[in-house]
Amino acid sequence: MSGKRLQRTLLGGLVTAGLVSGAVNAQPVAWDTPGTQWYSQQSEHFTVHFVDGHRQSAAKVLDIAEQVRQDQLPYFQSAPGERTEIVMVDDFDVSNGWATPLPFAQMRLFMSPPEDGGDLATSDDWLHMLIRHEFAHVMHMEMAEGTPEILQNIFGRQGLLFPHALTPSMLLEGLAVYLETSETLGYGRLQSSQYAMKMRMEVAGGEIKDLNQVVVADREWPLGYQYLYGAYFVQYLNQTYGEQKVQHFLQSYSRQIIPYFLLNRTARTSFGVSFDTLWQGFQQQMAAQFSPQLAELRQQAVTGRDLQQTPFLQVVTASDNGLLVNRNNGDDRPEIFLHAAPEGDWQSLTARSNITALDAHPQGGLLASRRIDYADGRSYNDLFLFRDEAWQQLTERQRFREMHWLPDGQQLIASRKVAGISELWLLVADTSSPDPKPSRIWRGEPETVLGTFDIAPDGRTLVAAVKRPLQGWNLERFDLTTQRWEALTDTRAAENSPHYLPDGRVMFSADYDGVFNIYVLAPDSGQVTQWTREVGGAFRPVWQPGHGLVYQAYTSDGYQLRYLTTPTALSEFSIDAQQGRYDYPPAVTAPAAKGDVSDYSPWSTLRPRNWLPVVAIDDMKTLLGAQTFGSDALGRHTYQVLAAWDVDNELGDLNAIYQYDNRWLFSYSRSHDFDKLTQGMRSDYRITREDELLVQRDHLWNAFEDQLSLHAGVVLDKEKLISQPDFAGPYRDRNETLTGLALTFDNREAYLNVPGVGWGHAIDLVAETNDLLDSDFEGQKYQAQWQGTWDLPGRTTLTARLAAGYADDGAKRFRLGGHDLFEEAYLFGRDTQALRGYDESVQVGHRYATQRLALETWLARVERNWSLYPVGLGDISGNLFVDSGAAWDSGSSKKQLTGVGAELTLEAKLGYQLTLPVTLGYARGLDSDLGEDKVYFSIVSRF
Repeated sequence: MSGKRLQRTLLGGLVTAGLVSGAVNAQPVAWDTPGTQWYSQQSEHFTVHFVDGHRQSAAKVLDIAEQVRQDQLPYFQSAPGERTEIVMVDDFDVSNGWATPLPFAQMRLFMSPPEDGGDLATSDDWLHMLIRHEFAHVMHMEMAEGTPEILQNIFGRQGLLFPHALTPSMLLEGLAVYLETSETLGYGRLQSSQYAMKMRMEVAGGEIKDLNQVVVADREWPLGYQYLYGAYFVQYLNQTYGEQKVQHFLQSYSRQIIPYFLLNRTARTSFGVSFDTLWQGFQQQMAAQFSPQLAELRQQAVTGRDLQQTPFLQVVTASDNGLLVNRNNGDDRPEIFLHAAPEGDWQSLTARSNITALDAHPQGGLLASRRIDYADGRSYNDLFLFRDEAWQQLTERQRFREMHWLPDGQQLIASRKVAGISELWLLVADTSSPDPKPSRIWRGEPETVLGTFDIAPDGRTLVAAVKRPLQGWNLERFDLTTQRWEALTDTRAAENSPHYLPDGRVMFSADYDGVFNIYVLAPDSGQVTQWTREVGGAFRPVWQPGHGLVYQAYTSDGYQLRYLTTPTALSEFSIDAQQGRYDYPPAVTAPAAKGDVSDYSPWSTLRPRNWLPVVAIDDMKTLLGAQTFGSDALGRHTYQVLAAWDVDNELGDLNAIYQYDNRWLFSYSRSHDFDKLTQGMRSDYRITREDELLVQRDHLWNAFEDQLSLHAGVVLDKEKLISQPDFAGPYRDRNETLTGLALTFDNREAYLNVPGVGWGHAIDLVAETNDLLDSDFEGQKYQAQWQGTWDLPGRTTLTARLAAGYADDGAKRFRLGGHDLFEEAYLFGRDTQALRGYDESVQVGHRYATQRLALETWLARVERNWSLYPVGLGDISGNLFVDSGAAWDSGSSKKQLTGVGAELTLEAKLGYQLTLPVTLGYARGLDSDLGEDKVYFSIVSRF
């Protein structure tokens, strides 16, 4: 269906014209649950949208936002002219947020606060730091003066007219981290020992990354290094050249109308040198800043023996049988491994994805918390039990992130965060128990954050990392009988990841001297013993009999699992000697004036805020038109429209797409084809019109973690003659209208270093009919396809695909041939199957069966940009394939065709942010009559 290709062109054009920026394209909020009501409230410069139950938090957000705007205005010297839209969501068991200027200035705030030990843990208050970061993005990207501002007044909010939104994310994120940080008060990532550790180990690795790496940061270690390098770089610019020079750069670049190409010229105007020279100075500064500390740390280092190298923090727990590790290395399918003895081999127990916590009991079994991404847009943690080599789900959508067995092996304590509030719950693992219902045993006050915890060997107490309001992270003990907390530490260190030893002492990680190491606290005496002295840092201690202390060390290449069989005391001190408090001031000095709370309405933000002219001229037509796009604040209603008029032929073309979250899709296109006809010395054009309509309702029903879904759709494809020369032969108008249902299953997984799909299966079964609505065709169409991918050693996968279709004799035929794999992914109106090495429509018929086998492997990682020009290269992968299939009619013979070939895929990095997989392929059709040698080029995402 050519119109679907037109829809892809429309989408691509709108993305290129309006969405290629460092900004995030707005995403819909999660589906409403029964009784959910959205509300809105305004202050002078902001509108916040929230669900019932979050009114107090919404008022706090408005207070903080107005205060942050006031604080940041002197730095940026300008602010958005209209209110910034803020949406608060509690749909994710992760801490995050985003901001974008399109189609209006907006921020999305995740209410769930960060836990101990991570990059985001160094904060006075989660919402305060989050708003400081995200509103810095808004202020930064909104900067536009001179010609960009004039063009915005004409064409509205187009991505290409926001100069700073088109700069590398290293500059966007770096400035936001710099402004989220308060050096005076000691919060923000640039004040954290985590960030200092990461940059220190970059220096320790012997090669601080070059500028052309950082501007296209993607998969290299450390992940998200554009934040790290960007923050230290912006700090370097402010400290070396002064804030006035940085502000001059921001103001000057906000006047540039040509994106990407004037960064260096603006830098020379503001700093006197190019970005390349600035970066060289920054590299030298980082080496000078961290090298003396590195030399001292290396000289004094006391580390454990290596067990396993991975780029990520691993989920680890001790057990009677040995150390249990959920190995996640970015190359292979995550699996839980058992390591019985320090010198022994690793034994695979079970494969399971998205595990965030583990705990084992000899009788109870292995508990796991897994994060599940649901079709409704939520991402929640739930508890699972692995026992007798089988998994059992214990909770559903209950959001328990961490859990630990009580000594009886029947009950457990689990923690969760709802609406940003921390809770502890008592659960029974045996669902057949007379009273298996969970009961809440503690609920924290707002701004009290519960981090990781562990249960004492006697089961009477638990120890946890706790962040009290306006303080840092400390260790506290909770009496499970009296349900009272007792402070064990009161320091300015970031104490995290507590774990009980068999004798009742508590191991934990802390940065008393600015470097995270493993310490042991005797709770009753307050005596602290240091057990490690790492160059990078030491985290997540557990005690495994036989191994001793097991922890994860941060290195230049990732996290290293290490162990110390018999740790020795490297230093000892009283915890009272570390006493110190942050006593952060309140984030807001005075409440902001606010309007009344009202019901949410999408209309105030849904109106178009942009347009671009469309001009297309060739020998047959002159198209003049416009395109626009928009959405509401919740991201539920999104639309894109392109309308054009052919002034030569007086014909109108239209492409329109409307989507309601991820459930409803309406797509309509009207286009005209011009086919040149010739008779003797005469030639003229036949003009035909094609109207295509797609109405699709996804997720009518879901099951099995929403991997199984039912969908419905209606497809209309109408071809009509508009005009033709008098010598042309007869033309038959065609109208195909299909109504169908589709059942899909998809459990595929993607891994960091594996191209495309890393593992999993995708299946769809589709039934469509021509008989419910008016159609020139009649009868039914049935199709099925299965694609299975297996993870091979290293970064290689093997993928098999089978597909088949059946249509009644009165239905439209299927087509076989060509190299376009994109249309195979359509659920409804799918009438084309690729067969590389053959022409399109090499075979047509009411039946088809195809087979495919592909071996794909990662070849190289470049991850480099061409200086500061908006062109770079990411990963390179290769693919060997065999395609086979046939299309035929009832009663006719079936001729099987086979093609073989190879593809090379390069990830093109465009505009620093956009990754396009560009594939160059060669295919050879093996049939002596129909096969051909084909070289082709495509840009298609494979997953």
